[in-house]
Amino acid sequence: MGIIGSIRKHSWIAVLIVGAAIIAFIIGDLNKGSKQKAFAKIDGDEVTYDYFNSRVTTLEEEQGIRGNASYAFKENVWQEIIQDRLLDKEMKALGIVVTDAEVSDMYIGRFIHPYLQQQFTNPQTGVYDRMGISNYVSQIDEMPDTSLAKVQWLRFQERIRDDRKRSKYFAMLQTGMYMPNAIAAKIAEISSKQSDVRVASLLYSQAASDVELTDADYQQYFNAHKKELNRDVFQMDNREQREVVYAVFTAQPSQSDMAEIQGEVNEWWEQMQTMDEPAIIDFANIHGGYDSIYVKSDIFSAPLDTVIKGSHAGSMISPMVVNSLTKEGSNRYTYGMFVMGRVLKTEMRPDSVRASVIFIPNNNYNPNLGRTVEAADHLRDSAMAAIRSGMPFEEAVRQFSIDTTNGGDLDWRLDGTLIFGEEVVRHNVGEVFEQEIPGKAGHYIVKVTGKTTPTLKYRVALACKPITPSTDTERDVRDRANQFASQFSTCEAMTEGAQSQNVQLRSALLISMSDSLTGYGNTRDAVRWAFNEKTTAGSISGEIYNSDYSYIVCGLREIYVPNKLTLEQMRTVIEPRLRIEKLGQQLVAKAEEIMKGKNDINAIAAAMNTTVDTVTGVSFNGYLGRNGMEPKATAAIAAKKDTGIIGPIQGASGVYVISVDNNSTKAEPANTEAIRNRYENISMNALSFIIPVLQNRVKIVDNRLMYL
Repeated sequence: MGIIGSIRKHSWIAVLIVGAAIIAFIIGDLNKGSKQKAFAKIDGDEVTYDYFNSRVTTLEEEQGIRGNASYAFKENVWQEIIQDRLLDKEMKALGIVVTDAEVSDMYIGRFIHPYLQQQFTNPQTGVYDRMGISNYVSQIDEMPDTSLAKVQWLRFQERIRDDRKRSKYFAMLQTGMYMPNAIAAKIAEISSKQSDVRVASLLYSQAASDVELTDADYQQYFNAHKKELNRDVFQMDNREQREVVYAVFTAQPSQSDMAEIQGEVNEWWEQMQTMDEPAIIDFANIHGGYDSIYVKSDIFSAPLDTVIKGSHAGSMISPMVVNSLTKEGSNRYTYGMFVMGRVLKTEMRPDSVRASVIFIPNNNYNPNLGRTVEAADHLRDSAMAAIRSGMPFEEAVRQFSIDTTNGGDLDWRLDGTLIFGEEVVRHNVGEVFEQEIPGKAGHYIVKVTGKTTPTLKYRVALACKPITPSTDTERDVRDRANQFASQFSTCEAMTEGAQSQNVQLRSALLISMSDSLTGYGNTRDAVRWAFNEKTTAGSISGEIYNSDYSYIVCGLREIYVPNKLTLEQMRTVIEPRLRIEKLGQQLVAKAEEIMKGKNDINAIAAAMNTTVDTVTGVSFNGYLGRNGMEPKATAAIAAKKDTGIIGPIQGASGVYVISVDNNSTKAEPANTEAIRNRYENISMNALSFIIPVLQNRVKIVDNRLMYL
């Protein structure tokens, strides 16, 4: 009791301790949240994860991607955001705007935007439908702001406005690319001059390669060419790159695995031969199979295509091995699969069909439409009555359809790809029919406008049994991978060990948004590891990565940071360039020594132990005979006003001593205007580097790896 009384007496101390602990926990949690890194920043402006994700979702919808977009796709979205932010700042600083009057002019004026021309040009007449776009905009204006059609239209309109702004910006830059007439005239004058020369060459490929390269030589070259080396590595795309090497252990089906698979295939085949059509369709769908639409036999992989082509309705397809069901199929199996089944039906059908549609959805299609089921039914009846009374279908589209794009024309579509496609096949060209949108969501009114010549097609049901290694086989291979990884502590040691143990080794150069290791899908986690801020060059991942039937041991060989390349990283790149440079310097010194007191090219060539090449008609932009393009040499020849010896000249392929024997020949003068245009066109290529240049001028903080 005394102890309990003591606790009660001092309970306020316990309360203070617990309270302090709770407050510390809350503050710590808040601090943790406040230290959470922003998703990204572009020149100080934050890009939130929600904004990025909304951009990804929007583009997925526009391109028909159903979620799970690749990291390459997300990287493209990120680059678009960077481009938008940078160009918006540039255009705002320059006062570039697009007024409402300009937007209107892009719809119905003289300068129709290409996007609109594509969507609202009558396919029959080739004439832009100004009335159609006006009607469409009027319909959109009457819709609720939250309706899908209006949201998409406003997004489309904003895109048109942005595109016109950018067109103005790039047109301004393009106009600034100018070659003065005086310079063009000088180039024309120099280019018209032709010279007859004799050339003595000391070629790098034939010279004794006794060049010694010191660490000082490497350092000097590196210091002098840092920008050039950075450009060679990153190609104007200044994103950090990480080089990984990875040892691959792949599981293959064993003999016992194959025996087990073959036994199951035999059981399937016995069952399928006694099934009726509904049962065989269910069996095929249950067993990873294929219940096709009507297709031509040649879409299937060999030898399945040949077997189906010679079959009739009801024919059984006995088990065979293929790599994929169809020639263009994305589901390709590493070790193939057994396929078996039945030809259900055959029919003469068109390859492609064409139709125009009046689209009349109701609130079941989109609650924001503001159109009841009854209202949609009434609109359908009115449209059908108008068509029966002789109203042209294109006019009915403009009057009754929620989507008047291309006058309702869906263009040519492959057989089986339209939701109302079976009815299109059943009806004749020119006929009109009505079909309900699934889920009682409204109505389609369809006019069949075209069909290709019918060909023989097949509907088949196929059951598929992939040939894969068993769980035991995969476990054995995974154990081998783990055993291999446990032997090494560094990437260099792992590389040497893989070579000595005959283990398959690959390498890849990654950016932080790479989908996977080259050649091995579902290895995004390996990319994450490689770009983790705690991962250092030379380390090995403690995780074994699984890709299909392969187990991968990954090491980080090198980290390449823009504008922070090291000499050691570039040593192998520098070595051949530096060797040529030093060899050229040696050959120049050798030629200079030989030329002392000599004015005859034949004597110089003899002392150089080389031959003399005679080349006629050498021009400023031409070739130096068999030596090819040597700009330094041809420029020196063009610049010489009299005859005589020039050189030695250190060129791309060798060192040259040249005797200019005649430089008075004049070719037909080049067209100054043509030269000016040619150089201006070359300069236009610089416009493609505007975004990288702008990007390299600002600071970009990229923490996407933490979120994606």
